[in-house]
Amino acid sequence: MRNVRSAAILTAAATATVLALPTAAHAAVISQAFAADSGDSCTYGSSSGTLGWQVGPSPLPGPGVAVSGKVADRPLPIDPGAICRNDGYNSTVTFVAYTHGVEVDRQSRTADNATVTFSFMLGAAAGSKGVDTVVVQVCRNPVVTLPPSYCGKPVTYTSPAA
Repeated sequence: MRNVRSAAILTAAATATVLALPTAAHAAVISQAFAADSGDSCTYGSSSGTLGWQVGPSPLPGPGVAVSGKVADRPLPIDPGAICRNDGYNSTVTFVAYTHGVEVDRQSRTADNATVTFSFMLGAAAGSKGVDTVVVQVCRNPVVTLPPSYCGKPVTYTSPAA
């Protein structure tokens, strides 16, 4: 009898705790496509995908941005003919998250004559202030020799909730 009463009390407490927590129904994710490239004539390096802006119960930007997509460096095995010759460089896409103009996170992914897919959370450590801007840029770096490296134009994406 005592065990049944203890179990009932624990069940009621757990239910109350779950009901008191904010539910996922209050949060939303607004998807925004992104794209950036290396800016060269062959478009050796490119990246595209989706930014998933976390929007909480308030209209302010949420704590992070879910990033998923791919970075490609040419020549690719699927390229027909010799569209882009192998130039000895790889391609790196960099994502920089900002909160009110202050950098709060940075992540990058690299491909070398291949396509690399990725999925990660950017700026989750920004806390309650939220990420309001993400800058995406593709750069090319020599694999064997010393730089120079070069980059395409940075592309800026702002939170739809900002």
